[in-house]
Amino acid sequence: MTEHHRVPVARPEVVRAWVDGWVRSRGTDGAVAVPGGFRIAVGRTDQVARYVLPAADPAALRRLSVALITPGLWLKVCAPRSAVEPALPASWEFQAPEYLMTAPLGRALSMRAGMHDGVPDGLRDGLVPGAAPAPPPDPAVLPGGYVVETVAQGGLVDARAFSATGEVAAGGRVALAGTVAVFDRVRTDPAHRRQGLGRVVMTALAARAAQQGATQGVLVARDDGLSLYRAMGWELHSPVTTAVLRRRGSR
Repeated sequence: MTEHHRVPVARPEVVRAWVDGWVRSRGTDGAVAVPGGFRIAVGRTDQVARYVLPAADPAALRRLSVALITPGLWLKVCAPRSAVEPALPASWEFQAPEYLMTAPLGRALSMRAGMHDGVPDGLRDGLVPGAAPAPPPDPAVLPGGYVVETVAQGGLVDARAFSATGEVAAGGRVALAGTVAVFDRVRTDPAHRRQGLGRVVMTALAARAAQQGATQGVLVARDDGLSLYRAMGWELHSPVTTAVLRRRGSR
């Protein structure tokens, strides 16, 4: 396999930070170490628990495929589907690919080409590549009457963009795990897309996280967010394969 086609291998400390941030963001019990990775008790009908593995260890995957028989269990492996699928029986249903991404917050905050339109001066001030910026004004008023507000409390930072009529048009959250900011639940309402709100929410979250001492950002992206994050300076750390146990397995 050539260097060009080599699949990135996730660093365990990055995966651990992602796990810890996700737990804090979602308010679940803490992650428990299991052979090959971590277990998080989620407690929902559609997601009883999730197992997160930093690598597609064939032995660990085989052990899990035998031990896990309850529908609603999720498995997230930092590896391509081709490395995971051979180890799992047909009772596991694969989901759309995801991508573990990282960025120094200075780079994630830099306003690259195409990010000027729709971003108010107050959110551009201080956004210098490689440097932690001053936090944006709060609330920040955007073109089109949108208002962005951020709230930081208890190791969490929430940002929401409101339309001129008071609707929540976009939002997101950062959970702090030491000096790592884990971005979660970043979304834009379909009726308010193509207004640059995703960029603004990400910038506001990153600025507040940097103010709280974070220096590195981590997130998991889907296909629909990949281009935005890359344009903002995020880089692929590893692919993430998700499989869900939809029907009862057998030992």
